[in-house]
Amino acid sequence: MGKAPQASPMKSLVEELELLRACFRACLAAYGSAIDEELTRLQKEIGTRAEPGSPTQARLRDLRDMLGVCRGLDVKPEKGRRKDLKKFEALISDLKMLMESWG
Repeated sequence: MGKAPQASPMKSLVEELELLRACFRACLAAYGSAIDEELTRLQKEIGTRAEPGSPTQARLRDLRDMLGVCRGLDVKPEKGRRKDLKKFEALISDLKMLMESWG
């Protein structure tokens, strides 16, 4: 008997693409989880920093700015665009920056 036939390149490529798809789904899940955790952390932190009584004028300004940033997020989830994901990253960054002065 001769050599065992090698797997066809087409079959190998199909299998490799299936592995890449699984890897891609894992990356998306990890990225989504990280963004979700960061938004949850910010939500909790803002909630726990609520001042009893009237907040200062500076804090009110920050809160209005943060609300504007959140309401201004313009994404279209149904389109599945990478730039929408970057907008979430920018939103988180902006919220953190506005909270820096809170001490």
